[in-house]
Amino acid sequence: MAKNTGSILMFIFRSFKKIRGFALITSLVLISLLSILTFNFAHKNKLEFRMSMNRALAKKAEYCAYSGYNLALAVLFKDTNSYDSYSDIWAQQIPAIPIDDGMVSFSIDDEKSKFNINRLTSLYGVEDKRGGAMFRRMLKLLDIDEDITYAVTDWEDKDSSELPGGAEEGYYMSLQNPYRPFNSPFITTGEILLVKGFERDYYFLPPNSRESVSRNNYKALKNYITVYGDGLININTAPVPVLCSLSMDLTESVAEDIVNYRKEQPFEKKEDLKKVETISDLLYDEIDSLITVKSNIFRIKVQAYVSDIEQDINAVVMRQSRGVRVVYFSRSI
Repeated sequence: MAKNTGSILMFIFRSFKKIRGFALITSLVLISLLSILTFNFAHKNKLEFRMSMNRALAKKAEYCAYSGYNLALAVLFKDTNSYDSYSDIWAQQIPAIPIDDGMVSFSIDDEKSKFNINRLTSLYGVEDKRGGAMFRRMLKLLDIDEDITYAVTDWEDKDSSELPGGAEEGYYMSLQNPYRPFNSPFITTGEILLVKGFERDYYFLPPNSRESVSRNNYKALKNYITVYGDGLININTAPVPVLCSLSMDLTESVAEDIVNYRKEQPFEKKEDLKKVETISDLLYDEIDSLITVKSNIFRIKVQAYVSDIEQDINAVVMRQSRGVRVVYFSRSI
């Protein structure tokens, strides 16, 4: 009987040890699981907090960008001169402005200081030989193959006849990744990347990325072309290559004379161009219908920073007697 009792006690003792060991293991597993869950919960909360902070900073940066944009609009509307030049308030370099814990800066550019590539065709969608000659002169000064003019003209003219050195649907549809030419005026300057002779792969990149990676032709040309306005060129703001496009007799030397003159005294009316010694009456009469001293369409670029968050605005606006009309608007997301 004593032996049986001892055996029973030993069995109970061993069972208790097993149960106690199992309970210990179970406790350790539960503690580990709770630790993992707690860590994941804390990590998730930390991520959500960071995301919430980033959203708040992004919203602040967005408000800063719109503040800069509205300030640029006010500057444009405040300028009531009968002419537009680099001496005007809109053209001044304004330092970055602090707004709360952010910074905003903006610049305003005259779109009439550029060559309108839609001048290569007439209103009826046929080749404009004078516009083509102007474009070729500018390309030559920028050291870009002048024959690109024909491909650009073919892209925007309405017919399907290929100009010498140009390209129509047959060329574009034969590419590895084919597409059809628009056969209509350019909507944006970036569209020119799709034209034969340019870097079409970069068309699908954001505008800022295009500028940093594109090569040769587009990089050399992008600051001198526009698709906005009536095609008149503001002699107060146009750079040398654009001025030289006006006439084969308006050489680089003459263009530099114009730039030097307007630094001292802006042209208040286009007839004042005759005051430049190297501008003959014959040359003036030739370019009279191509020039202006007044601009009404401008590009506004805004950069806003809050912490390391950046917001950009790129807009083209038309200044009118009662305010401004937005022609193009984009904002970084």
